[in-house]
Amino acid sequence: MSAFVLLDAEVIAGPLRLTTVSNETSLEAEAAELDCTVFGQDGWRSKAAGLKESVFESSGFWDSTPPETGALAPDTELWGQLGTAVPIVVSPTGTDLDVAYIVPTVRGSISILGEIGELTPYSSKALGDGAIARGALLHTPDVVESGGGTGSTFILGTVPAGRSILASIHALALDGTSPQLTVTVERDDNAGFASATTVATLGPVGAATAQLTTVAGPITPDDRYRVTWTLTGTTPTARFAVALGMT
Repeated sequence: MSAFVLLDAEVIAGPLRLTTVSNETSLEAEAAELDCTVFGQDGWRSKAAGLKESVFESSGFWDSTPPETGALAPDTELWGQLGTAVPIVVSPTGTDLDVAYIVPTVRGSISILGEIGELTPYSSKALGDGAIARGALLHTPDVVESGGGTGSTFILGTVPAGRSILASIHALALDGTSPQLTVTVERDDNAGFASATTVATLGPVGAATAQLTTVAGPITPDDRYRVTWTLTGTTPTARFAVALGMT
């Protein structure tokens, strides 16, 4: 195997793109360790996995200004998220169709400010609020759209009973006169999407917002997913992200 150097991770929290203010991020998941040791095991303990939980953390530099027109200010939005449900998406590369993790969370803590003469830091922790999904970015926020389009196809596979699809859509910045963005996630069992089924739709929206949709399995024979979008208004632009995965 080759070592991976973390350089361009994508970090998204609800309608807020933390990528531009963060230099560290982590996602931890674990199952509780339960002791089920009984007699007759030659002095060895036995363990069982209990309830699962996850924690997401990010840190970087405090900023009170939006990174671009139509986006949210990191400091304002982070404080507004405290104690609320926030869909988190993190991707180690941030490139289209690359690995992404979708994490339903509740924003648990925020820490800001530091030493005199030093860069002002921020750090924040979000507590898992359900199962994590592993999948891919169906649309990267690195691309600014100025009209409608269709994304590349991601083959996730069929979804068995007991597992679910998480589709996370994040409108991060909209600009222009009366911009209106609609984003739809579709699934099908063929490359041409001749009989596409809608998984989730966000919009039409004219400002930064986010939506997390859960669809329980079984889902078969559909195994392919893609995103389509429309963007209207006068000289509109939109930066948005879509991630989809299976729990």
